[in-house]
Amino acid sequence: MRTLSAFVVLFILALAGSPVTAQADIQSDLQADFQALSQKFVSLAEAIPADKYTWRPAEGVRSVSESLMHVAGANYFFPTVVGQAMPEGIDPRGFEKDYTTREDVLRVFKGSLESMDKMLALGDLQAEVTAFGQTMTKAGFFHTAISHNHEHLGQMIAYARSIGVVPPWSQ
Repeated sequence: MRTLSAFVVLFILALAGSPVTAQADIQSDLQADFQALSQKFVSLAEAIPADKYTWRPAEGVRSVSESLMHVAGANYFFPTVVGQAMPEGIDPRGFEKDYTTREDVLRVFKGSLESMDKMLALGDLQAEVTAFGQTMTKAGFFHTAISHNHEHLGQMIAYARSIGVVPPWSQ
């Protein structure tokens, strides 16, 4: 009987702690995914020669620099949805036109990744936020923000291969 009582107490304690542990695990997974994604994105952007930042696959399609600045703008915007302030002096609406040189694009892009990384450290993943006309949890919103980055990393891989640049991690 004593063993059964001890088991019940341990089981109840395990259940009581599991939401906190689950949230920490999810948050850790999101942060690890984003850090791996960021490393690939930066290494690929750095591998693309400066003279190719104006390259675009067709008329009317974003260039390399415009695509990176589109992602940077979104990365600065996403944190504002969960209450993080836009960094002083940052206006993502003009990024695609304001930043076109490789040096400027890389600087702004890396800053946007830092902004996203800070957002992913914010707690209470079950808190609700409204974004894009939908109510979702922070965890769901973080997945959306990270997915946007994955989508454009794929785009940049295609761009890079089209101009003869092999992604550094696959050489």
